[in-house]
Amino acid sequence: MSLLFAARKWTILTSTSTTEFDTTPSGAAVPSFADLGLSDEVLSAVADMGYTAPTPVQAASIPHALDGEDVLAAAQTGTGKTAAFLLPTMNNLPHVPRSRARGRVAAQGPLMLVITPTRELAQQIEEVCRAIARRTGHTSVTVVGGVSYNPQRDKLKRGCDILIATPGRLQDLIDQGACSLDQVQVLVLDEADRMLDMGFLPAVRRIVGYTRDDRQTLLFSATLDEQAVGSITDLVTDPARVEIAPVTSTADTVEQYVLPVSPESKNALLASVLKREGSSRVIVFCRTKHRADACSRRLARAGITCAAIHGDRSQAQRERALKAFRSGECDVLVATDVLARGIDISDVRYVVNFDVPEDPVDYIHRIGRTGRAGEEGWSLTFVTVDDVDGFYDIEALMGKTAEIFDADGLELGSHVPEVDPDRVPAKAPAGKKEKKRRRKATARAKAARSGGSERPDAAPTASKGAKEDAPKPSRRKRSGKTRVRAEEASESVELLTASEIRGERAAAQDRPSSRTSKKGGARSGGLANGRKREDDRPRSDRQGRDDRRRSGREGRADRPRPDRGDSARSHGSRSSRDAWRNYDEPSERRGRGGRGGKSGNYARGGRGGSSEQGSGAPRSSRRPGDRGGRR
Repeated sequence: MSLLFAARKWTILTSTSTTEFDTTPSGAAVPSFADLGLSDEVLSAVADMGYTAPTPVQAASIPHALDGEDVLAAAQTGTGKTAAFLLPTMNNLPHVPRSRARGRVAAQGPLMLVITPTRELAQQIEEVCRAIARRTGHTSVTVVGGVSYNPQRDKLKRGCDILIATPGRLQDLIDQGACSLDQVQVLVLDEADRMLDMGFLPAVRRIVGYTRDDRQTLLFSATLDEQAVGSITDLVTDPARVEIAPVTSTADTVEQYVLPVSPESKNALLASVLKREGSSRVIVFCRTKHRADACSRRLARAGITCAAIHGDRSQAQRERALKAFRSGECDVLVATDVLARGIDISDVRYVVNFDVPEDPVDYIHRIGRTGRAGEEGWSLTFVTVDDVDGFYDIEALMGKTAEIFDADGLELGSHVPEVDPDRVPAKAPAGKKEKKRRRKATARAKAARSGGSERPDAAPTASKGAKEDAPKPSRRKRSGKTRVRAEEASESVELLTASEIRGERAAAQDRPSSRTSKKGGARSGGLANGRKREDDRPRSDRQGRDDRRRSGREGRADRPRPDRGDSARSHGSRSSRDAWRNYDEPSERRGRGGRGGKSGNYARGGRGGSSEQGSGAPRSSRRPGDRGGRR
């Protein structure tokens, strides 16, 4: 580890002083782990993990954490931030009694809580924690999403010293009453800027609210910029500020290359590059989950063993993919930015940015997966005509340019962008307004290439006019209601609903109003669309119309119905009263059910059957919607 920082100068910024020391091979100014004040047990764990000398972030933050101070630390990815907060906190952390009763007694702990944004980071922290716990005797539990709740609940019931969690799953367990944080003495927020980018700020604030006010808080981030983590720095009290290197810097051991390519040739080019440069120990980064899956399928068809990691993959799938990549069973990992931060995978030969990231900072974290711990690596970024400005923003953030990749023997397509090899990086990345203008220009360019109009959201004029001239389809009307326009309603043409007809039938038979169904009575009191009330029309008109309707219904009932059974045809003639009786009389309803006599028929004679049929008679083929009633 000491060779990693040979011949470099690192500036350690704290809340009280600024210390600059030289880490030359003489090593006079480089402290050892023993000089930092760690216990013998922790020093033994350091030796077990193979650490020889602390990294700058470890040398700067460990003394403050051992003294119980709050710490705000920023360092570039791959500089040992995990050990920087685990070594000092586990050095001073007490132990809780571990229960074997599984909930019969109150669970103890956790005394230390580590919150991290992704499942992979949580598992990586757990591995380092277990390596240290072999010497210190602490117990740890990790709770992440994508796996079953029950094993995590059982572990929490037994108690633990250290809890490592992602915000979403931890909040779920707290809401279920399976986890209590009132004993937390040390709180660690790892990759705080990433958690805020992922929208975890409300959940993190709720979780922190469950902990003690006198806790020690350590906040680690890739940057301490006010815009990135300013909304969460109020969780620390009088912190020691440790800033090793800005997030804009990249490791000197990573060589960067850019490859201009046509959009239509981009997919086939990836397999060609991997086959030419070697497909072993490579990570390919894509912008979206669907694109990562598509790239993985194409590489598999090209004969390259690969696995995909993104937010839609289950925890078991993620673990299998990482395990296969670490063991060498899988040559290529295709991932989104969920794998860009904090994941320590050794011996990554190079990184391919299949898509230019939207945020220039994500590029720094992506290429940081290679060239770790003094190893050499390189990165390659595919740049299309739509990505040139975004890649220039990345170079402006880094303050240096990438070299043009040697594309001999590779098919780049016909729309290759021009990238000046002698370009000079801009002073600063583009602002929000400029990025918005670029997005609109990119959308217009894509629409022009696809043969559409300049506005991608606008349809062609001809098709738009044709769409306006086409008749609109009518909506399906709900049953039991009739829509009549006000200008079409008149006295000569009346459209009545079924409930109104039932009310008129009841009035035609001189029945008391008490026997009228509630639905019919409610509608007969006042009819919509300007129609007259039933009582205002002459009785003779109502009686004549009812007679005509009843005679027509009786005529239809006399006709043979081939779709009905013999038992149904044997009762062809019915009285005018029975033709509608089951629809109007509430006294005839039996059991649960719909309108009128349907419920009564089900109760007395079976489904569609008659009350006169015996138990051995075959059932009628009448459907629930067929008209008719009691035999």
